[in-house]
Amino acid sequence: MSTVRRFWPILGLLVWAVLPAVVKDPYVIHMLFMVTMFSILAVSLNIAVGYTGLSNLSHATFFGIGAYVAALLSIKTGASFLITLLAGGLVALGFGLLLGLPTLRLKGFYLALVTIGFGQIIRLTELNWISLTNGPMGIPGIPTARLAGYEFTPVAFNYYALVILLLEIEAVRRISDSRIGRALMAIKNDEIVANALGVNITYYKVLAFALSSLFAGMAGSIYAHYVTFVSPDSFTMADSVSILCMVILGGSGTLLGPVIGAVALVVIPELLRFASLYRMIFVGAAMVIGILVREGGLGQTIKEAIGRFGASLHREVKA
Repeated sequence: MSTVRRFWPILGLLVWAVLPAVVKDPYVIHMLFMVTMFSILAVSLNIAVGYTGLSNLSHATFFGIGAYVAALLSIKTGASFLITLLAGGLVALGFGLLLGLPTLRLKGFYLALVTIGFGQIIRLTELNWISLTNGPMGIPGIPTARLAGYEFTPVAFNYYALVILLLEIEAVRRISDSRIGRALMAIKNDEIVANALGVNITYYKVLAFALSSLFAGMAGSIYAHYVTFVSPDSFTMADSVSILCMVILGGSGTLLGPVIGAVALVVIPELLRFASLYRMIFVGAAMVIGILVREGGLGQTIKEAIGRFGASLHREVKA
């Protein structure tokens, strides 16, 4: 049973890695890229929401900050793709610290309201700082990514984003298995008890916001070079809510749950595009199911179902 549980993520990864090279349809390749992008965002948000219990409804804002930084650096200074990737992540991290420090005493509903307000401040800045951001017209003509003289194709972008996602998942796995992860979970379960046990609440909350923002900003940098155009309408509160839904649906506080949630909430609504009136009904129903199933979400449920299936096969083989 444990072998089956370890095997299914590897199989999923192999399929994910092969598809961009095999599929020729540009639309399917684009959808694969968007699934990877939202997976990066969902896994990064899970650090703050799933492991630390912080309410954040402005995650798409950090995604947008990374995208704008990459766009401005590449257009105004001609910075290389790797530089804009790091710069987008670091600037987003800085804004994560800016948001995290003054909101340490807030929890739940009040913290969610503050993050909404923060997102609106950034959005209004993008709309009105016309000399820098070009306002509602956005920033066109962003150079596509180049690495060692090679210009990225949509397939190359898919693989590059997949590598970033795998590195992010490995980083989150190491964090969750470390003292930092145990401290974050302690804060989520009971902040008062965690403080009494010597956990530095201030440090770990800010760290969770910073790490979450870092990966979102890096994703934004990749996205900006991929679409070659960014505007305030590209990063809305609706996107932040969608990312939060992915975390909850897949299973907050789990390693691969947010990826499963991202796949479900990107692919299935797209398959239901012919029935546009029912797409949002599906999203709402999926959220209700994800909450009712259990805290582990669909990821844990699928994992247990595969485990039971493997155990039944093992019994039949023995018989």
